[in-house]
Amino acid sequence: MKRRDFLKLCALFGANAFMPLNLYGNNFSDYKALVIVLLHGGNDSLNMFVPTSNNQFSGYNAYKQARGVLAIKQNFLDLPIINNKLELNGGEQNPYYSDGTITKAYTKGLYNTPYNIGVNPLMPELAHLINSNKVAIISNMGMLHQPTTKQDIIDKKVTLPIFLYSHNSQRALFYTGNSQNQSKIGWAGHLADIWQNVNNSDVYKLNIAINKSTKIFFGKNSNPLVISQNGPSKYSKVKDQERQMYEELLNINYQNKFLRLYNNLKSKSFRFQDILQNDWQIDFTLNSTNAYNEPIFTKLDSSTLGIKSSEKIGSSLIDQLKAVAKLIKIGKEKGLKREIFFVTHAKYDTHGNQTFQHARNLRELSIAINDFYLAMQELNLEDSVTLFNISDFGRSAGNNGDGSDHAWGGHYFVVGDAVNGGLYGELPSLELGGIDDATKKGRLIPKISHTQYYSTLLKWFGVDNNTLLNLFPELINFEQKDLGFMKS
Repeated sequence: MKRRDFLKLCALFGANAFMPLNLYGNNFSDYKALVIVLLHGGNDSLNMFVPTSNNQFSGYNAYKQARGVLAIKQNFLDLPIINNKLELNGGEQNPYYSDGTITKAYTKGLYNTPYNIGVNPLMPELAHLINSNKVAIISNMGMLHQPTTKQDIIDKKVTLPIFLYSHNSQRALFYTGNSQNQSKIGWAGHLADIWQNVNNSDVYKLNIAINKSTKIFFGKNSNPLVISQNGPSKYSKVKDQERQMYEELLNINYQNKFLRLYNNLKSKSFRFQDILQNDWQIDFTLNSTNAYNEPIFTKLDSSTLGIKSSEKIGSSLIDQLKAVAKLIKIGKEKGLKREIFFVTHAKYDTHGNQTFQHARNLRELSIAINDFYLAMQELNLEDSVTLFNISDFGRSAGNNGDGSDHAWGGHYFVVGDAVNGGLYGELPSLELGGIDDATKKGRLIPKISHTQYYSTLLKWFGVDNNTLLNLFPELINFEQKDLGFMKS
């Protein structure tokens, strides 16, 4: 037995491997799940949700002046809705189509909403969900220790988040839920410490990460279940015919405590893998179709999307959300009560070439969110599962040529039937150097805190007020603890 192998195995099971089971749990009678979508790199949400009003400072003209070459035209596009379903066809019938070039489509126009907000032309699915009251748009939210104004910053009257505008640091703060703390404990991991027995399962923990673990899910005494988007895998170094012999060796009661502990961990690992492999075999046939009348979670080719083959979009997020949908079905059928999932969509750090890279990302994001919502609808779980996004930070209202810079506040979205659809918070002034700009680049000072955002979601999830303050101590600095975008 190598010490290195032992440490790897310990990491797999975390501190729980060395502790007796905490019998504390919550007697929930229903099933609920939260799905966190990380837009990795800092999403330019100002080109996802565009102001359309005539307001001098927060309306479209202020947006256009600040954004310059990145500005999306105020040309309203029609959404082809038939029997309350979005119907897109390839080629020129796509409302976002622009000579098959995704770069031109990115700035072609907007889908209108009732909230003085237009939606990027490459996101017709999200626009339809917004207009169907399935989406809450959270305006100018970000990392805050306390309510903050520009004058407060000038007068040095407020505590600012540590390492502002830094990718790793700001992302870590979203994981911990604390603007002053980059510790190894994430807020969801902390909740798992408190709700250790919420699902009455050794295998299916509160937190499940797709493809790789993340700090948001690690607590003092808990860690996440990590599953590939393709499902759980078997141990590659143990052949099926050797399994029985290997398990017999694991059952030997060695005098050496180190070996006994290792055997216990290894046996548990085999048992968990068997359960996961067996559960993954459930029938997951879905009949819903997307806006192109293709089966949901299908990787769409360029001809179907009406774009050039050289500008194809990815399918990573679509595949990850398909895995989450399957795990949610498994969890509901197994009688689990609460689950939190984490998926990642990469390449949002658009310092340059934004009209191409951000365009590709937004197109996949819109399709993936819609596919996931349709899956939950077919499973009759659309009011039990809520999807929301986080990102490193928002991006600057000003441009740096063909991209945008690291900034602070931004717009975020929450999707599901448990959502009170609408716009929450006030649209910020986009005047460069103006009242809501922390600098002269259009780095927006958030008006809504990450703690208020999380608190509203977790209150719906079943977390009581005392636990919310335990998870997010800075929440006490904000008068409004519940933003109201979730139904009670």
